[in-house]
Parts: sequence; structure tokens; C-alpha cells
Amino acid sequence: MFRFAVIPCGAGLLCAPAVVAQRGPARAAAGKTVVNAGPAPTGPTVVFETNRGRITCKLFGKEKPVTVALFTGLAAGKIAWMDATANATVTGKPMYDATVMYGVSSGAAGGRRINVVPGAGAAGIGSLQPEASTVLKFDRPGRLAMRITGGQMDGRSFYVLDHAEERTPEVSAGIFGQCDEASVKVVSAISHELLSVDNHSASPVVLNRVAVLAAGEPLPAVAAEIPLTQVDGVDKVTAPLEAIVSPEPTGPTVHITTTVGPITCKLFTQTPIATENFIGLATGAKPFTDPKTKQVVKGKHFYDGLSFGRVVPDFMIQNADLPDDPSGGEEIGFHFGNEIVPGLNFDRPGRLAYANGGPDTNESEFFITEHPLRRLDGSYTIFGQCDDASVKVVEAIARVPRNAEDHALRPVRIVKVLVE
Repeated sequence: MFRFAVIPCGAGLLCAPAVVAQRGPARAAAGKTVVNAGPAPTGPTVVFETNRGRITCKLFGKEKPVTVALFTGLAAGKIAWMDATANATVTGKPMYDATVMYGVSSGAAGGRRINVVPGAGAAGIGSLQPEASTVLKFDRPGRLAMRITGGQMDGRSFYVLDHAEERTPEVSAGIFGQCDEASVKVVSAISHELLSVDNHSASPVVLNRVAVLAAGEPLPAVAAEIPLTQVDGVDKVTAPLEAIVSPEPTGPTVHITTTVGPITCKLFTQTPIATENFIGLATGAKPFTDPKTKQVVKGKHFYDGLSFGRVVPDFMIQNADLPDDPSGGEEIGFHFGNEIVPGLNFDRPGRLAYANGGPDTNESEFFITEHPLRRLDGSYTIFGQCDDASVKVVEAIARVPRNAEDHALRPVRIVKVLVE
């Protein structure tokens, strides 16, 4: 399975908003995700003023008192934080104001200053154990959550979901608020805008102000926009990517017929192991082990009849590794290592690449990207490039109705794969 990262958290590093999906998550239940009523938030209201609109959320003060206290304290400037660049403790200054927001595959993230470090007391923000909850889950749009890294919550950034997302339920401990329907639409628009340009926007989404309101306090006037020269992190999201001469694919052409439309991709000869693996499985020339019978299967066109087990708008589509196995957790008898080719990066839409759980765990699952995804560079083997018409099909597949584990409610199947 993928170990995808989705929001920047340091030079060359990326952090998923909900940690990462482990290999072989539980099989999705049939039908739509069941949403329990759950508790109503009774804490203060928080208003995120962005230059793309207002996001309003109610906090779970009763269920998550420590998390709410951390967030509201940082938002109001009542908790000190450490500026690593200046090597100085900042007091009396709101930490989230004048920062940029990022698109993530589950919504939008924000509030993170580039050079703020965790720590204890005046040395930083202080890391806390997440507050566990059996009733707060990522089972609906609009969940507001604190980022959790390495099992710790340090308050450096938050994110808002624009859809239910339960592939990583262990980090539901970070949930501390619920945003209203109008705010979800703002979050969804921000996410789409930024992900479509791989979070390198010429017009950054700026979080001008975070206002925390007590019960009965009226909504504030819209905050004034902050000049970009005063916004932390603008250079990180707007700097143009370096010019890289990417090799062109010169290998065979693969035609993937799906129930939504045809996908055509040209394969790279620069990745011989991955390319030969795909061709061998697609044509039946490569045997594999049936994980149910433990028998070696020969001569079978592996991909014919499979479904796309993960469909994520503004991100990618990924095939399941066996028929009717959207979880993608079965082993088929072999693994192979990554082939990282200099210059061959996720710098354009339509990259065909292998999913993995680490450098030596490639197998049969592939994914096709919808946008440039430079945050994936160096971690996944790109072995093909799909044409523009195919990217439109990828976009359509990524937007079919899905459940909270990103599994299509009505599977999109691969009818056949032809290599020529």
C-alpha cells in the first residue's frame, strides 16, 4: 500500500494529515459509510479567516480539553513558541496568523510556521499525548484535527477534512472540532485549487487570522488581508520548481480498458525491472502465487478484471492487487526494489508508477496520478507516462462516489490490458 505524504513538514520531508495508511487495511464494508450521531461540540467557536473565505468551526471542549486548550492558547498568543531561525522564544504573538495553507488529499491544512520547533516550555510548544476518544471519528466532512507526528501532538499545524476519511482511524485522537457545511465548501475549493498546482501556487492561500469566540460572542468583521511579504511560508509554496529534463518513454504502449474509459500509457525502458514486471503480469508471462490457494498461477492475465481499490480526487487512482480485494493487502509471491531514475519525477500529470510499503516491497499495485506530485519524488518507481486523454479518464475515476476508506462504492474495473 502507499505510504503517501501530503503536507510539507520540513526540507524534503512530508507528513500525512493522518499518519499513513499501513499495508493491508481492513476491507471496506459494502455500501455507504454509516455515520453515528456522536456528541455535539460545546466548546468555543473558532473562525479561520483566509483570503479565499471564512472557515467556522465549533470545538469539542468537553471531549478534548487539552487539545482545545493547546490550540486556543497558540491561536491567541497565550502559549509561547520557539522560532528556530531567530533562536528566540516568541511570546504574546498568535502562532497561526499570517501563515499559508496547503491542500491535502483529505482537505486543507494550515497554521504551520516553517521554523517552529516542538519542545517543552519556553524551548518550544511542548509535545502532548493525543486525547483518545471512542466517539469522535473521521466519519464526516468538516472534522477539525491537530496534526499527530510520531504519536505526539505538538500544535504546529491543523487540518480540516472535506470528506469522511477513515483509512487511518488511530489518529482520530487529533479531532477537536467540527466545521459547518459552508466551511466544508471553502475547504474543498482551497484543497482543489492548491492540489491542482502541487501546492506551488502563484497566489498563496493565506490564513490572515484565527479568532476564538466565547459562547454568545458575535462573529468578528472579516480580517484585513496580510501582505505576502509578512506571511510565513510563502516562499515554500510559491517558489518555482527547478527545471529538470525528464526522459521520454520509448518502451511499449499499454492500453488499459476500464469501465469508465480507455487509458493509454507509454512505458519507460529506463526502469526495466518495473516495466518487465508489469508486462509479464499483464500478458500472463509472469507467474504469481494465489494467496488463497497458495498455488502458483501461470498464463493468467493478472490485471484483467481487477478494480481500482483507491480513488482520490486531485491525487491518484490505484488498482487492487486481486479481484474484489480493494484493501490491497494480499501477497502474490514476489517483491522487487525501487528504480529511481534521475530526472524522472512526478513533475506532470499521468505518471504511471508502482505503489509500495517501502523501497523493496513493489509487487503488482500501480497508481496513475492526476496532477504533478513532486512530494512523491524518490519514493516510487515511475515506469510509464499516460497521455492527456487518459488523464481525463483518471480524473473521472477519481471522482466516482467513494466511502471513507477511498474505495469506490461501485467498483471501476479494468476490463483488459493490452501491451503492444
